[in-house]
Amino acid sequence: MQSAIDVWLDMYQYRESTANNDRSLDLPAAISSEFVRLVTAESELKIDGSRRADYLNEQLLKAYTYFVIFKAEAALALGSMAFKPYVSGDKILVDMVRADRYVPTAFDDSGEATAAVFMARKTVGKRYYTRLETHTWDADSKSYTVENRAYISYDDGTLGRETELASVPGWERLTASQTIANVEHPLFAVFRVPATNTVDLDSPLGVSVYAHAAELIRDANEQWARINWEYKGSELAIDASEDLFRKDKKTGKLRELPVGNKRLFRRHFSTDKNLSEDMQAFSPAIRDGSLFNGLNHILQRIEFNVGLAYGTLSEPSDTEKTATEILTSRQRSYVQVGKMQKSLESALDQLVYAMDIYTTLYELAPPGDYKLSCTWGDSVLEDVDKEFQRRLQLVTAGKLKPEKLLAWYFGVDEDKARSEYMPVDTELFGGSNAVTV
Repeated sequence: MQSAIDVWLDMYQYRESTANNDRSLDLPAAISSEFVRLVTAESELKIDGSRRADYLNEQLLKAYTYFVIFKAEAALALGSMAFKPYVSGDKILVDMVRADRYVPTAFDDSGEATAAVFMARKTVGKRYYTRLETHTWDADSKSYTVENRAYISYDDGTLGRETELASVPGWERLTASQTIANVEHPLFAVFRVPATNTVDLDSPLGVSVYAHAAELIRDANEQWARINWEYKGSELAIDASEDLFRKDKKTGKLRELPVGNKRLFRRHFSTDKNLSEDMQAFSPAIRDGSLFNGLNHILQRIEFNVGLAYGTLSEPSDTEKTATEILTSRQRSYVQVGKMQKSLESALDQLVYAMDIYTTLYELAPPGDYKLSCTWGDSVLEDVDKEFQRRLQLVTAGKLKPEKLLAWYFGVDEDKARSEYMPVDTELFGGSNAVTV
């Protein structure tokens, strides 16, 4: 799994070379970014129920906003991300740890991590410090233990020898070991990409959103390299004899071509004095049509493998033609996104529990109940504009009450739609407000 994570990270940061070291399409980042948009675009989180809930809500929303903007892409690209809350002053902050920076070491029967080792690194001069923070939850005793160990090395690639926490700048206040009693769940949460782990079928770890399309992504990069070479190789040029170019009278050497003409003229040696044969235009036909068609088919296979609707990466004009095909394609994306949202909601629920424990431990807010509610929206499957037109036609035909349309469109109940959104003593949608079903 660690080797697979390294490969996904290389693909995401484009450290993998393609044919002839050409530029890539950057598909791993594009796929991750698109899934982040689909998963979080319409998300709304809220914790309510008490003053404690209001405090937790404020802490969670700040952390979630930061996650969506800066961390979510990496989480999907590497298959998972751990949320580890900690107290800073009167606030609770969340350390978001990439999959290559932590190792789960124990799991419960449902596959949820109950223990993990988190790695933090810093450099001071020529010294490299590594801190291993071990979290362990004991289900029988309901106790939670956090242990910190520091290591020093003079080589970036090694762990080195153990050293005292107090000797490392910034880690002086950390305790070597702390145990918290009466804890029902681990005080960290793991968001996993909900996909079959084909790297290790027995592993409960998540996999990258593009794990099932890694080879196809390499094929797409190679095809893109062919397209670039086709344009470069078929670039207009004039093959001309050296005799046709001016020479420096002093040195006898050929003068440099003016700026802008270096790509146009290609000099060669010739003794033929026939000007028509000494100068030939090179302008072959470009085969970009078939090459782009091949790339588009590869992109469609990538969309299918990762769970995106056709037309997300490929050309929409070459995708599904029938309503059934459109619905099937959208449903594939809808199902994949829905599973990710459920996985993220589960991780956020676990995170809020951990934040609540720390709130009690450090007396950051008065005791009280709380409830986390998450709404995600369903525009991945539903075309809002088309659905609005369909319902508007029903209203106009007298088959649907106007307040039902307004309640659906603005996301409110019918009473609020009737009292706040419907005009008073005017006709609505070309008919009377008194339309009944």
